[in-house]
Amino acid sequence: MMAVIEAGLIVNGIPLIRSEYYPTETEVDPFIRTGLLTAIQTFASKAFSDEAQEMQLKKYSIVIKDLNPGTNEQLLLYSIAEKGTDISELRRRLANLEKKLDLTRVILDTPVMTSEIRQIKKIIDKELKDLCLKPADRAKNIFG
Repeated sequence: MMAVIEAGLIVNGIPLIRSEYYPTETEVDPFIRTGLLTAIQTFASKAFSDEAQEMQLKKYSIVIKDLNPGTNEQLLLYSIAEKGTDISELRRRLANLEKKLDLTRVILDTPVMTSEIRQIKKIIDKELKDLCLKPADRAKNIFG
């Protein structure tokens, strides 16, 4: 099993929450990454009346959960994992997050880190915590 390297919440193309658990080989502007994920979801919606849920790259797997399907407001929960990570488990965890996150009282149209948004970030990090450890890091946690 490999590891989740990044997860976050995108609101209308803005990376509102971004947790980077491991750096990638090359540093990429978060807005470029967010733009790609938003474009993929927009393309699936407009071209196919569908939603993108998963994308496989050579080294990574991307899982996207649309928390606001069928509306013009984009609210995307995403995760980027190393190839070989249990994607079905990751999808299950994102579905659990969708049930746990109460975004109705959170102002999402302004990219300001409020206490409510910090709390949402903590919930995301906690749900994905054990999937974010690479095997060597898991061994260190167990054996010291």
